[in-house]
Amino acid sequence: MGFGNSAVILAIAVVLGACAHNPQSGNASPPIETEAVRQGQASSDLVVLLPKANGSVGAVVVRSKGGPDVVLDKPYAAARIQGSGGVKPLIYDAELAKHDFAASFAALPGRPVTFLLFFLEGTDDFTLASEREVSRIFTDIAARPYPEISVIGHTDAVGTIQYNDQLSLLRAQRVREDLTRRGIPGKFIEVAGRGNREPVVRTAAGAPEPMNRRVEINVR
Repeated sequence: MGFGNSAVILAIAVVLGACAHNPQSGNASPPIETEAVRQGQASSDLVVLLPKANGSVGAVVVRSKGGPDVVLDKPYAAARIQGSGGVKPLIYDAELAKHDFAASFAALPGRPVTFLLFFLEGTDDFTLASEREVSRIFTDIAARPYPEISVIGHTDAVGTIQYNDQLSLLRAQRVREDLTRRGIPGKFIEVAGRGNREPVVRTAAGAPEPMNRRVEINVR
């Protein structure tokens, strides 16, 4: 990702879905697990390193033509890329960043999240605890404007392979139906059944296990 002829960020956030690269070499730098935003102005660019939700950060390297590298590795560390090609390090005010980069924050996709729902043995009926979880899960998903949702059903080791394949798919479809009934567009939801192939708890063949009778909802 170049910034005119003056400078280039060698690495940028995973959450932004991109790796920056040096236009002279064409080699992409591997993404690192942090967040950064760039704001362009008429005469300069500004790069600010944003902390994750837990306050931790990775690092971003800003390199200029002929100048020293600037490593951003602290929350709200920033670099002003000047029109002349120089890079000036600075610390951006946290509250000011929230205001100045409000549009960038709003455009970021929600962080990937996984939910688990559990089922009564041999059925596609939720356990009582999972019945209560459905509303909370829906609220989280509904807050994302364009979610990508995969719903994967699983069973325990009771029953034949064919029976468990069918039951796991029924469980996934049940969850999909519940989400669409609550207003999540079906086009955002993919379903699959894994039978008893991916247990959370390893058991002997034919053994019941409540933790394995589940659906995983992966949202990004």
